[in-house]
Amino acid sequence: MRIVMREALLFTALSMLGVPVASAGTDLGVIGQTYEIAEPSMLESIYGRLKTAEENGDLAKIEKDMKARFIAYANRPRGVSLPRTKEHKVRYFDPTVRFAQSINDHEGNVLWPAGTKVNPLDYIAMSRQWIFFNADDPDQAAWAQAYANRYPGQVLLILTQGAVLKLMETWGVRLYFDQGGKLVERFGIETLPSVISQDGKRLRIDEIVPEGAHG
Repeated sequence: MRIVMREALLFTALSMLGVPVASAGTDLGVIGQTYEIAEPSMLESIYGRLKTAEENGDLAKIEKDMKARFIAYANRPRGVSLPRTKEHKVRYFDPTVRFAQSINDHEGNVLWPAGTKVNPLDYIAMSRQWIFFNADDPDQAAWAQAYANRYPGQVLLILTQGAVLKLMETWGVRLYFDQGGKLVERFGIETLPSVISQDGKRLRIDEIVPEGAHG
């Protein structure tokens, strides 16, 4: 088993280095004196370290730490920091895109030639309003929850910061997280909370002042 594994590793390494490898059964002749490998292979060294770590309990600690880090990141992903809205503003966003390359279907037929402009709202409508808010701000969180309760089934709650898993458990609703602020950047959102809704063939963006959220 070890010999087969070593041969596979050697073949892979030689292939990566661009060294031609003969097929099985080819007689290469006598190239020179050969010696046994004195040093243990890297793979065996890694297995040895893992076995030692398992025996002394370090491996379990590493696994526990990795699990804790994963849960922590899943609960609080990398978000984006935006200022809180101080004045109610309304602006509009045109979602039309221009294709730099032709878009084909699975059979290769051209759906949209390069240069075509397409508005997604010509083909699909927004079924819900998108609410962007910072859950670390108590007023924003309270306002967003009250808004969602006022319009049940008509709101999509999107966090830009905050403990999303913990809040989902507390509120008992499904929440989304704008990781890295990609949606915020896409729609040019500057303050929070903000509400995106459809207005004909464009999107309406309302920047809301969450005053009286606790009232």
